[in-house]
This record gives sequence, structure tokens and C-alpha cells, in this order.
Amino acid sequence: MKATTLLAGSAGLAAATSIGQTQPQHIFSNPDSIHEDDFHFPTIRESAAQARKIQHLTTIGNLVTVFPSTTNSNDVDALENRPQDVEGSPIGLMEYYADCDPHSGNPILLALDIATPYKNYNQGSNISLSIRWWPTQKNTYSTLESMTSWMWKQDEDEIPTPHTPAALPRFSLHGHLETVSEERLKDGKIQACFLRSHPDSIYWQPGNDIHQSHYAQLVVDHVYWFGGFGDRARIGWLPIDVWRNLTMKEVIEAKLPGEKKHRHSSSWWKMGL
Repeated sequence: MKATTLLAGSAGLAAATSIGQTQPQHIFSNPDSIHEDDFHFPTIRESAAQARKIQHLTTIGNLVTVFPSTTNSNDVDALENRPQDVEGSPIGLMEYYADCDPHSGNPILLALDIATPYKNYNQGSNISLSIRWWPTQKNTYSTLESMTSWMWKQDEDEIPTPHTPAALPRFSLHGHLETVSEERLKDGKIQACFLRSHPDSIYWQPGNDIHQSHYAQLVVDHVYWFGGFGDRARIGWLPIDVWRNLTMKEVIEAKLPGEKKHRHSSSWWKMGL
């Protein structure tokens, strides 16, 4: 009996070792060299196009700023009761945005002057917007077996959805804010675009009776891209000139994990969508 158990255990260990040896070795980093396999490793330009498309289709992100030194925070409301030891600490909060200037790659924000990210920014903080792609078809995790089968399968017509956030794209936009001019707001297209993405924001549009607000644009200076597992997707900083000079055709035709159909009509990115 003991010998049988030992043999079974040894066989199981050997099988586990074999599986471990065949698993991807570059899960969270780019491979040293791109293997000639049955899959296409995304180029820098393709990765940038994926990010631009995600930015358009996803309208909620996390706005990240840093708390300033208390010595420079003379206008902080006493009701905020901010602890002194958080100065210099980053804070990330959910924020609405809309891709209402799609040719530029710079998202539009509806900034509330009282909101923490904008107070921090006005007191000298850097600012970034993190965005992630999460298809809505199914919000459950795959089993190890199904995940393993996905890793080794690549459909030319359709990228399957790996139902784990770790395998899906996300990225961080670093830049600076510019107030959207009254001239650009005259025709109402930016407001209409933002409201189409966020109808509830009607209550804090500029001129509301609750809080002071204004439209601002995050002008992107740097892009950090995490496309997914490193043997299948690119990870790292994307050149800003590539980000800014993508054609809309490239953005529209970019393939995202979980997309069943790819939109080829230009209507979805036009101003006022």
C-alpha cells in the first residue's frame, strides 16, 4: 500500500513538474525575444491603439493625485479633517471622463473645484488617470484548466476573454490639466458628448447651484501600458508621439480581449457621440 501511494505521489509530482515547465515564463514582463509561435505579439503601435480604443469605450477611471504639504494647504476646508501624516501620500478616486476629443487622445473631465483630486492638483500635485478594460459579457473567474487552455489558444478572428482582471489590459495616463475654453464649449458638443456618457452629471454641470465646476482636459504627456500577461501582451511605457499620431482607423480596428465584433464604422468616435 505504501509503495503504491509513493508511486502515485511521484507520478503526480512529475506531472505537476511537467505542467510547470510548459507554462508561460513571462507572465508579468515582456519576453526577452518574441518567439515564432502561433500568436502575434502586439507591436508598440498596436498596443497604443488598443489603449486609445479602451479609453473611448470605458468612461470611468481612477484619478490619482498626491496630498500636498499642510504648510501649503491654507485653503483646505476645516471640515475635511485631513490627517497631517498623509501629506505626500497618493490618493486614487473614481472619476468620470469622456473621450470627447478622440483625435487628440486627451480625455475630457468635468472638474468639481471642491473635489480632492483637483484641490491637490491646484496645490502642485502631479496627476494621472488609470483606466482598465473589463468586458461585461461575464464577470466570473475562469478555472485553472480553462485559463491554461486560453493561454495556448489564439483565434485570428477573435481574442477570447480571459475572465481574470490580471490578464486584461490597463494603463495609466500621466499629464497636466487644461481648462476647456469657452470658445470650444460654444457649440455644446463637448457637453452633449459628456452627458451621453454620464447622464447623471447633468446635476453638476457648470453653472449648477451645488458646486462650482468646469470642463478640463487631461493633456497626456506619458502613457504606461500593462497589456496583460507578459508572454502575450506588451508591458511598459508607450512613446507619446505614437499615442498622439495614431489614425482613427488604427484605433477603430484595434482588437480587444472579449470583443465579439469590431466596429468598423467611424460614427462611434465622432464628436457628439
